[in-house]
Amino acid sequence: MIIIMMASIDYYGDLFSANKSSIFTILAILAVVLIVVVVIMLVYRNYLIKRCYQKEYWLPIVDDAGRVIGRVARSASLEKPGTYQHPLIRILVYKSGFIYLSPRTYEFCPDVGKYDHPFESMMEYGVSVEETIEKMQMEFFPTSHSPKFLLRYKHENSIGHWQVLLYLLTIDDENELTNPDKTNGKFWTIQQIRENVGKSFFSSFLEGEIDFVESLLKD
Repeated sequence: MIIIMMASIDYYGDLFSANKSSIFTILAILAVVLIVVVVIMLVYRNYLIKRCYQKEYWLPIVDDAGRVIGRVARSASLEKPGTYQHPLIRILVYKSGFIYLSPRTYEFCPDVGKYDHPFESMMEYGVSVEETIEKMQMEFFPTSHSPKFLLRYKHENSIGHWQVLLYLLTIDDENELTNPDKTNGKFWTIQQIRENVGKSFFSSFLEGEIDFVESLLKD
């Protein structure tokens, strides 16, 4: 038995010695792979950081009369909600007695998921209202007429302090809208909106506008 055990030890010792170089080779390959993975993760992290900085831009600060009195980085403003007042353009889409609404996805309103006007834009510092609307028109409704100004009002929520510029876009056909939300977006009558106010269907922006919009569209 002892002889057999010694023979086994010698056999596996020789086998280990024969494969020792292979084991070190495998370990070396794994080490290289690990280093490559770490380097790729660091490069990707730096890429994401650069993208975040590329998305950073300046927001205009406006007074109650709508005059630009300064600017602030978007990230700095969102870190201190309500400290500065920023202009916000909203466009109401109207077709034959119906208003087009879809669930909110934008970050500067806490009412995510509630129905609202889908065409909305924070203005960038140095870019005029007309230029902002023209950009929105090219992106969302390139074949339609330019929207008309309706109302300027102030709105505050937990995300920020806004001076809203509400515009009206009248369309004849839903196909004038580029990539509308056909799954969740739909046209509502003023009566349907009125019947559901206060039931968590609509954003605080929309519920604050409904009286004015209703009186305007009745005329």
